[in-house]
Amino acid sequence: MEKIYGTTKRQDGLQRVGKNKWLLYFGLYETESGTYEYRHTFTHKPTLDEIKKLVWATIDAETKDKIVNQFEYEGIKVWLTDEKADATPIYQTFRTRDEFKKFSEAAACFILETIRNGWKEKDNVDWDVFDM
Repeated sequence: MEKIYGTTKRQDGLQRVGKNKWLLYFGLYETESGTYEYRHTFTHKPTLDEIKKLVWATIDAETKDKIVNQFEYEGIKVWLTDEKADATPIYQTFRTRDEFKKFSEAAACFILETIRNGWKEKDNVDWDVFDM
């Protein structure tokens, strides 16, 4: 699915826009640079199972992205991955076991809460809006 920036309200649904063209819209997400939704173009009328797989994969990708890119600890953005190579690294030295424990607990809580929010989003999808 592709991100469409500038959306101001959630408009989940499936629209037929041509003889063999269907547009799926899903979500409303916010970043530092603005809001966006996802859109996918089908060249056939999709089944509800196709839509569910695509929407769930999108929620999973959003959840993973949030875990990797949106954790902050003591006002500093921390990427929770070893694959972040496009920035100059800033290293944190933990002087005591308690300092490391505090960081680890904060990271674990952030990850768990983000995963819970992803599951809530999956549970709250109104699949009726995709039924045509």
